[in-house]
Amino acid sequence: MSNLKANTFIFIIFILFSACSDNKLMTPETEGEKLQILYKDAMELVKKRDFVDAAALFEDIERQYPYSKWSNQAQLMSGFCYYKSKMYNDSLDALERFIALYPGSSKISYAYYLRALNYFEQVNDVERDQVTTSKAKKAFNEVINMFPESEFALDAITRIDILDDRLAAKEMEIGRFYQFDHQWISAINRYNVVLNEYKTSIYTEEALHRLVEIYYSLGLHDEAKRYAATLQFNFPGSDWYIKSYELVKDLS
Repeated sequence: MSNLKANTFIFIIFILFSACSDNKLMTPETEGEKLQILYKDAMELVKKRDFVDAAALFEDIERQYPYSKWSNQAQLMSGFCYYKSKMYNDSLDALERFIALYPGSSKISYAYYLRALNYFEQVNDVERDQVTTSKAKKAFNEVINMFPESEFALDAITRIDILDDRLAAKEMEIGRFYQFDHQWISAINRYNVVLNEYKTSIYTEEALHRLVEIYYSLGLHDEAKRYAATLQFNFPGSDWYIKSYELVKDLS
């Protein structure tokens, strides 16, 4: 999370200097002065890491002054504060509103990135349904495709690699179940999903080996040797290739 922490720090400092130019104590007389004090109070709560109260205050600003220049910043900051409080659904609600209302904002790339992070933090264990994992991957792909030159694109690519490993792990878990239950076709289909959709995942080697095992068991030796050769070519030092070699070495 180092990139996120650095980006968040820069983001908060930017808002502090761009939105709170007057730090003097004042007696609020106009609506603008009241709003400025409210925003300053909310940012003080952020600095104290009191994110829940800060989010509530930002939402008050958005609700009371929906047409002010402060409203969009308050809305984005409420999404950030709810994210930091692990109140992901509330954060997503705030971010979806921001994205819908302010598509031309200079901070729109950050809103998309923060939305993706909300999904990422909710990714379940491999043993559970991976719907949220798929949502996170889709959201990070939006960051990459819509804002390829942004500071968030590179981190999005890294996180997609992590998500692909999780999705591939789920396919492998189901594939092994089918294989050990002798449901060969279903197992082959699952392993091929790993090879076709998650080929850069850490499970590619095992998927190739499992296909060698299945085709060897079915007596389809040419297919077994083909997958073993693919494993050898791409991962010559792999333990999975050594296991595959032991199966096919005596085949004619």
